[in-house]
Amino acid sequence: MRASGRIFGFHANDWLSPKPDLLLSRAMMGDGPIEIQRIREVVDAAGYGGPVEVEIFNQEIWDAPGDEVLALTKERYLQHA
Repeated sequence: MRASGRIFGFHANDWLSPKPDLLLSRAMMGDGPIEIQRIREVVDAAGYGGPVEVEIFNQEIWDAPGDEVLALTKERYLQHA
């Protein structure tokens, strides 16, 4: 694959659509239209073996209790990434 050796990171998050806020419209994996698992398969096939970072800019998620967000993030990561 042409991307082999050129992928330096992989972010797993989803996107709210329509976007209520340009910066804070990232969503928990599985809550939006992005086919994360499909993208992950292509990234893995290109030989990427580095970390997968869950990075969600979303005020509602930031305001939720941390232990709940962590549990949901783990569940969704296993389902979608």
